[in-house]
Amino acid sequence: MQCIQCGWCCRQYRGYHWAKPADLLRWHDEGRKDILRYVAAGRDTTGRPRTAAELERADLERYGPVEGWTDPATGTLREDCPFLMQAGPSRYLCSIHPTKPAVCRETNTWEWGSGRYGPWGCPVSPP
Repeated sequence: MQCIQCGWCCRQYRGYHWAKPADLLRWHDEGRKDILRYVAAGRDTTGRPRTAAELERADLERYGPVEGWTDPATGTLREDCPFLMQAGPSRYLCSIHPTKPAVCRETNTWEWGSGRYGPWGCPVSPP
């Protein structure tokens, strides 16, 4: 099946991306602080949210899987992916496609559920 770039699968997953430590290290090595700033890294001594963009590589090596994109200003979990961009009335694109998280690269949504594109029914999946 051919993806029609409707964004259905990314909108279903919303902000939950389960980035692996290898993703964090790759983004660090690529200088992608724009991505790492959406990964929570606790709070500083004043209570201000910290992001993975502020961490050294050695700190990222000790990170476990990250379970969602967070708002860099508040440290709270987002309900959407900050990198899914609307490119038209019904077309969505990943703005970090070449370096997106492993879960996004490795998941074939059509293999989930009952032989359709996920249990929710992608628009291009067979009935």
